[in-house]
Amino acid sequence: MSQNRAQLDKGANNVQAAQNNDIVMSQMNFNNVAVVGASTLSAAQVLGGIINRTGPTAGYIDTFPSALELLQACPQLSVGDSFELIIINTVAFANTVAAGAGIVLGANTAIAASSVREYLLTVLATGFTQVVAGATVNTSPVITGLSAADAAQLTAGMGVTGTGIPGGATVIGVNAAAGTVTISANATATNQFTALTFTPRIRIDGVRSSTL
Repeated sequence: MSQNRAQLDKGANNVQAAQNNDIVMSQMNFNNVAVVGASTLSAAQVLGGIINRTGPTAGYIDTFPSALELLQACPQLSVGDSFELIIINTVAFANTVAAGAGIVLGANTAIAASSVREYLLTVLATGFTQVVAGATVNTSPVITGLSAADAAQLTAGMGVTGTGIPGGATVIGVNAAAGTVTISANATATNQFTALTFTPRIRIDGVRSSTL
């Protein structure tokens, strides 16, 4: 593992390694969400870094945006990149967060009443959501019958859903020339030309919590 010093852009194409006593300013934005009850967070709010939650008068659920929405809002993100999010639950009721499409909720994601939860979001797979026709065989992890063009749009790590596809299955290999995709679990049904949805994925883990 290497150690890398932060790079500071001092303007006029002057980019230097951070030195002792240099001040690195945070680019996080404070976003207030005052919806009474459940809400769907926007990509801009999540990428802003800090969400201040007010409004609910009972236990509530906030749903994260889809992985695709986050990647479209920040297209420079790549597989393995991660970033932080802080949600401040100012009310005396728990926030049970929910996942948008392509979001994988890890451990410790709920936010207790009057508490702050810090998250780490990690990109597992990029690309666009694709709905393609393929063939599955019961007990086989190989999906066949994709066109070369459709298969070429898929990458390892993407999530896959559809009839006969077990929950949580992901792509582990793509052979675009053969029009085949290997997934992480065996299909549970044999189907021809069934619609399969492939999505980019982002994992969200709770890393720290504190009370207000």
